[in-house]
Order: sequence, then C-alpha cells, then structure tokens
Amino acid sequence: MTDSNNLEMKLQEFISYRIGHGDSISTAERRARRIKTLSKYLSVNKVDMGAVLRYVEERLRKGIKKKSVRIELMDLQRWYEFLGYNVVLPKLKKEPDPDPFLPTSGDLTRIREFCLSRKDRYTWMRNLAIVDLLTTTGMRAGELIKVNIEDWKGDSLYIRSEKGERDRSVPLPRWMAGELREYIENYRYKTDPKALFTSRTGRFNYNKLRGLVKYVGTKVGIPQLHPHSLRHYYATMLWKAGVDIREVQILVGHARIDTTTRYTHISQRELGEKVRDRVEEVFSFRQKLEPEVQIHVKSDGSEPNGMGALGYESFILIATPVIDPIPGEVSV
Repeated sequence: MTDSNNLEMKLQEFISYRIGHGDSISTAERRARRIKTLSKYLSVNKVDMGAVLRYVEERLRKGIKKKSVRIELMDLQRWYEFLGYNVVLPKLKKEPDPDPFLPTSGDLTRIREFCLSRKDRYTWMRNLAIVDLLTTTGMRAGELIKVNIEDWKGDSLYIRSEKGERDRSVPLPRWMAGELREYIENYRYKTDPKALFTSRTGRFNYNKLRGLVKYVGTKVGIPQLHPHSLRHYYATMLWKAGVDIREVQILVGHARIDTTTRYTHISQRELGEKVRDRVEEVFSFRQKLEPEVQIHVKSDGSEPNGMGALGYESFILIATPVIDPIPGEVSV
C-alpha cells in the first residue's frame, strides 16, 4: 500500500474520530482537508517540531494571516492527538479579528447582471439562484449544498444546521421563491433525485460552490467575495432594518448570541448617527447646569482632560470664583 493510500485511510479514520469527539461532519472534513494539504509540506505521520516551526515561519514571512496559521496548528494538534502523540504545538498570539469583507447592494446587483448575461442558461440560472439564496437566507456554504428540493416550502426554506446547532426555517422573499421555481422547472440538472442544486455529475459540492463565488466575485471586481461574506451581509442588513439581534441569531442558526453580534457590522460613523439623538438626551445635564454655574474655558493646547477622553475638544476648565452677596462666602 502506498503512503498516499495509507494517508487517505487514516484521514477517514480521523474524520470519524473527530465526529466522535464533538466535531460536526463538515468541521471534521475540513480538518482532514487541511491535514492533507499540510502533508505536502510536513511529514504528518511523525512529530518533527523543528519542521513545524520552520513551516510556521515560512508561512508568516509569506504574509499568511496569523489566524490561518493558527487554525492549521490547531488541526495538526488534533491530528497528532489522534495518532497518539503527546505533544503540545506552539500557539500564535491571537489578534483582533478585522471586519470581514461585506458586499454592498451595488456589488450584488453587478453579480446578478453578470450571471444573467451568460449564454449557458442551465449553468448560470443555477449559479444565480445559488448566490441569491446565500444572500437571502444567510446559510453557510456547507448547508446550501445539503438542501434538498423538499426543503423548499414555497415561501420558506428548511435548513439543516452544519454546526450541530438547531435546524431552522427561514422566510424567502417572493422574488426568490419565483427564481427558485423557474430554476427547478427549467434549468435544474436531474442528476440527483433529491438535491436542490446539481451539476452535470450530481449534487453540487463544497469546492464547486467556493470556486463559483470566487469566480463571480473576481469577474465583477470584488475578488475578496466569499460565501461567508453573503452570510455576514444577510445578518447585517436584517439588524440594520430593525430586526432584533436575538431574532437574527435564530435566523442564522447561532447557538450563542455573542457570535451573532460579530456578524452585525456597523461603521463608527453609522453608529454615531444612530445614537446622536440619544447622546443629546442622556447628556443634557450641561444645559440644566449652565444657568447656575459660571465656567471659563481656556484653550491652550494642554493634554486632554476628562472631557477630552469623552471625545470632546481638548480644553482646561477654570473655575472662577463668583463673589456671593454675603461677605466671606464663595460659590464656584
């Protein structure tokens, strides 16, 4: 048996092992894919700490994000545990996650126009339905490829959770329901009796889906587009439209509310405009105090004081004594 065949067998065992230890099927499969990729650079069947450290250094020097390398190390740690090695791999310091790319409504319009301009209607009406369904349901890529025709209920879609969380049903816009109906009746390949999205060879798979979104994004000028970008767009737009954050949590299928809050992106400027009236109301004490207090403000370029820390222009408050009518008493 060749080394590659032996690795494939081990990876299948690894997937079962990780599922037994709490991973969802998709998570376990992703771990296995990463180990297979790492096997091109490391001897994954034995621990060579020097080789691991050199690999990490090389990845970082190439500009690979620490988060990506950290995930690789975590999966390699789980792999070594599966093989029976008692080893602790180095851990990279976690950095604050930058806001992921969030497409605009204009970006999505260009994507639709691009799909509709293609000549191969069977392929591109399917591709359009895929991108639009990701956008209007916020489902994960791994959830979309598992959707069956029977999961479409006309005005809603039943989604089987990819992460072992609770399955859910999400409403569909009327135009999305119409687009799905047209796709199923006129353009769907009948290569799989159950799958909603099919190719010429069967159910549409994960790699094809990621490749499709990347291809479309590149063609319309947004190469950073990713299936998860559309999930973030869905959650953010719902929240901005006034949907309660806990309702958004249910719709996107998160087990924890703090995960959902990371999906509701809002810029500092938008946040400032959103709370401006409330700030005026909450801090209205200044107007109430003005008639009773005399405060002279002197701008001299000094270090910010307490008010400066609140975001106001830096200044010094100088309290000038005001002589009370009664001699010897001072009010400030």
